[in-house]
Amino acid sequence: MAWFSRFTRFGDLHLVYGQEARKSCGIASVMMCVFKINKLKPGATSVTIEKDVCDRYATAKGQPYAPNKAGTYPTHLATVLNEFTKGNWNWHQTQVNDVGKVLVDQVGVTTGLGPVLDVNPVILGVDWDSGGAHWIVVDTIREFAGSQYATICDPWDTNVHIQKFAAGGPFTYNAAEGGFMHDFWGSSMGTTKPYKGNAANGQVKTWGMIYRDSAP
Repeated sequence: MAWFSRFTRFGDLHLVYGQEARKSCGIASVMMCVFKINKLKPGATSVTIEKDVCDRYATAKGQPYAPNKAGTYPTHLATVLNEFTKGNWNWHQTQVNDVGKVLVDQVGVTTGLGPVLDVNPVILGVDWDSGGAHWIVVDTIREFAGSQYATICDPWDTNVHIQKFAAGGPFTYNAAEGGFMHDFWGSSMGTTKPYKGNAANGQVKTWGMIYRDSAP
């Protein structure tokens, strides 16, 4: 797949990477985090290649990785992130009702409109209500009219989903609700299998969150 530029109603631009394999959402999420953190860091690697990240993941796992057959385990994703960025990435099995608060604490809240250049992204593991799981990235949180909105970069449909949530509760993702997008070229996994209705609902539960315990 490829990188896609997405504009939001808050006047911000987000780059979303489309996963190349059916189960490589974790790999794509790592690539997005590396880019979003390193893009303004002189001498740091910002654009990675999915095969290279898969190879690094296989090394962390200690055995070959087949992205069309198996998903990715969070501790190995954190290991790969620590190789590409500064900080101390770890997997956190956050209590369901604490996810919203931890997300705010880690990502921070931006008020007003316009681009946000320096971000501290978090990877969330969504348990679908219908079964299965998915990795997504939240790179900014906006506060508008007294409410908070997470900017979700989804590697499956390569869309940016702006969704309201409460800091004092669980984090629910409805992938069928997303911002408007139009592709002049390229495609995503979601092109052939788009999100539909209630089958795209889920919460951050079993797989928790991957974030930096310390960020320079």
